[in-house]
Amino acid sequence: MQGTISRRAFVAGAATGAVTATIGLDARALQPAAQGGDQAGVLMVGHVDTKRARIWFRPTSAHHKIEGWRCVATDDAGRSSAVDARLDADHDYTAVADLAGLSAGRGYRVTITPTDAQAPAATMSGRFHTPPAGDRPARVTLALGSCAPSDPNRIWTRVLEEQCQGFVFLGDTPYVDTTDLKAARNKHLAFLSQPEIRGMTRSMPCWGTWDDHDFGRNDGHGDYEGKHTARTAFTEYRANATFGHDEGGRPQPDRFGAGRGIYTRFRYGPIEVFLIDPRWFSRTGPSWADPDQPTCIGETQWHWLKDALKNSDAAFKALTTGMIWDDKRNSEKDDWHTYAHERDAIFDFIRDEKIPGCFLIGGDIHVSRALNYGPRVGYDLWQFIVSPMHDRTIPSLNVPHPALRHSAVEPNVFLKLTADTEAEPATLTAEWVNLDGKRIFDVKLDAGQMRP
Repeated sequence: MQGTISRRAFVAGAATGAVTATIGLDARALQPAAQGGDQAGVLMVGHVDTKRARIWFRPTSAHHKIEGWRCVATDDAGRSSAVDARLDADHDYTAVADLAGLSAGRGYRVTITPTDAQAPAATMSGRFHTPPAGDRPARVTLALGSCAPSDPNRIWTRVLEEQCQGFVFLGDTPYVDTTDLKAARNKHLAFLSQPEIRGMTRSMPCWGTWDDHDFGRNDGHGDYEGKHTARTAFTEYRANATFGHDEGGRPQPDRFGAGRGIYTRFRYGPIEVFLIDPRWFSRTGPSWADPDQPTCIGETQWHWLKDALKNSDAAFKALTTGMIWDDKRNSEKDDWHTYAHERDAIFDFIRDEKIPGCFLIGGDIHVSRALNYGPRVGYDLWQFIVSPMHDRTIPSLNVPHPALRHSAVEPNVFLKLTADTEAEPATLTAEWVNLDGKRIFDVKLDAGQMRP
C-alpha cells in the first residue's frame, strides 16, 4: 500500500477492508525487532476479532516528526495484511492501525515502521491471536483486573505466564484523578510505558473500561464536569472496537468523535464481554426504568445492551463494570445498589427473555469476592469481583452478604476466566490468581447451570 490516509478515511475504510492489502512478505518479516528496537515507542494490541485487529501505538518524542507509519501483521504461513496510519499531534501523537482481512484462530506478529524510507529507523513490534470462530468448540482464557499499579510490577508478567489470550482493564487502570488533559495523558502514558505491562499489551488483545479514578474523580458520576477530559484521554490511550455512541445514537468507532460514554462489547470464542459504562450517563436525567429515580446507564446504552444480549449466541456472557453490582456499604454511592431500579430491570430482562449464560463482573473495592444471588434470572446469577492488582487492600469493604460464597483481602490479584465449549457440557472457570501464581479461590460452572 502506497502513501498515507487520514484517520477518518482510515477508520471508515478499515471497516470495509478498503485500506487493507494482502501482500506477499517473506516470513522473516515476522521476526521480533532487534533488541532495543521497540524503544521507538509503546505498542498495544487493542480490539481483535476473527477478521480485524486494532493496533494502538505512540512513538517516543524523538520520532514524533515521522507522521506516516505502516503496520504489517503476518501469520505463521506468511500471509500478511498491512495498513498505513498517521500520528495525530492533536491527540498526544497516538495512532491506531485498523487491520482487516484476518482469519479466525491464527497467530499474527505485528511490526510498525515509518512509511518514508528516508525517515530514521524505528520499529515497534507485537503479536496476538485472533479468536476462534464463534460457532466452533473452543477453549479460551481471558484475564481481567482492576485497581492497577503504575510502577513496575510482575503481576503483568504473571498474566503472560498463565497463558491468557486477552486482557480486560476493569477500571482504575490507571489512577488519573485530574481535570487537566496534559496530566491525564501523562498518567495514561506512564501506565502503559512500564516494562512489565508493555510486555503484556504487545502480546495479546486488550480492552478497557473505566471506574471512578480513571473517570477523573473518586466516587465520580455523570454530573462531573471533568468527564469530557477523562473521555478524551481514555480514548486516546485505548483501542476498543467502539466508544459509546455518537449524537445519533450509533456506535462510535472513531476515538475522537463527539461521542458519549465508552461502552463496548467483544466476542472471543465462546465468551462475549459487555463492557457497560455506569459513569458517563449517571445522574444526567431521569431513569428509563423509573422516572422518579436518576439514571445510571442512560436510555441509549440500555437499548444497546438489550439488543446486544438478545442477539448474542455466545455460551457465556459477562456483564462487566468497574463498580460492583451490590452495596459497597460505605459513604460512597458509586455502586449498582445506588441504581437498583436499573440493575433490577437488567436482571428482569435477562429472566423474561430467557437469555442463558449470563454472569456479572465488578472491581473497585480492593477486595476479591464471589457471590451467588440464586435463581434471580431463571438460574443462579454469580458476581465475580476482582480487586486490587496493586498491593493496597481495604479490609473494611469485605462486608457480610447472604450471597457471599468466597472472599479474600488479597493484594496483587487478577481474574483468570476460562470458557471451554470443547467440554460437554461447556464449562466456565473463574480463578483468582496472585502475582506468584497462587490460586486464592475459584468458581466452576457449566452451561447447564446457566440456563433458564
